[in-house]
Amino acid sequence: MPVKVHSNSTVYDSTSGNTGASEAYMCSLIGLPYIAVVAKDLEEEKVHQITSNGGKIMKVDVSLRNYHAQEEAKKNRGFFINQFGNAAESEEIHESGDFDFESTNMYHEIVSDLKKNNTQKKKYPDYFVHSSGTGGTITSVGRYTKRYDLPTKIVLADSEYSLFYDYVLSNMFTNASGTEYWVKPGIAGIGYGYNVKPVIYGETTSLQRSVIDEVVKMPDIASTAAMHVLRERGIDGGASTGLNFLVSLYKAYQEKDNKNLNGRLTIVTVICDPGEFYNSTYFNATWIEEVFAKRGGMKGLNCWKKVGLQPFLNAKKCVKAICH
Repeated sequence: MPVKVHSNSTVYDSTSGNTGASEAYMCSLIGLPYIAVVAKDLEEEKVHQITSNGGKIMKVDVSLRNYHAQEEAKKNRGFFINQFGNAAESEEIHESGDFDFESTNMYHEIVSDLKKNNTQKKKYPDYFVHSSGTGGTITSVGRYTKRYDLPTKIVLADSEYSLFYDYVLSNMFTNASGTEYWVKPGIAGIGYGYNVKPVIYGETTSLQRSVIDEVVKMPDIASTAAMHVLRERGIDGGASTGLNFLVSLYKAYQEKDNKNLNGRLTIVTVICDPGEFYNSTYFNATWIEEVFAKRGGMKGLNCWKKVGLQPFLNAKKCVKAICH
């Protein structure tokens, strides 16, 4: 029998912070206690975000978050949300308005914004670039573009040691854990590798391989450098935003001389969460020196900013593609 939420249920979920804060808020609205099972080293900024919305915190080893959330729910007759397994089943719903197609997710919002922009002649983006936490967002956008045969290519941005790259390309790690390949810190909130279970669609992830057109993997220190570049340019995004931006720049650079493009190259990506959540980690020089010691620490990060990112940023065509 499926487990249901009752008026006296305690709700549990495994979270990297952002979804947990939303779940805590929703539970507080309906009067249910909520417990977020998080990694021991989760940023205190994210812990505060969850607790300030009414949630309680249970800290465990990152590889066992899902296990403990599920077991605690069973033991206490609570409800385990399992955002990682169920995200693709709860697509965002928006009113279609005057849009041509039935709307089921954020792609509708993207296209609506492009239609309203008189300077934007191309009304469907060439690429949608996004990383995968639960996999729900990029999967629902991919389903939508495939359902209506829209021209946007879906590009998964993946972190250095995540298994999603191999999962999407070759259906690997569906029968065995990849914890032996995972190297901390990764990119907060996204990627897969720390979980003791394999990549199982509908259980440990909502990332659907068949709707992804391309997957690009980037070094974690390069994604961190991209965060710093964005902040210096007035865009205060989090860790996965840095990765999204870096892969978007890469795609723009690839296409900068493409004579077959119909109109100006248009790439859409997402600012996933604010940079202030990472002031104690990815924006902290001491932390960077420690966790990226093998990559040169701050020297390595600054090298990526100067040598790795600057060629992209110097290509005006690339910057225009991302900024519009």
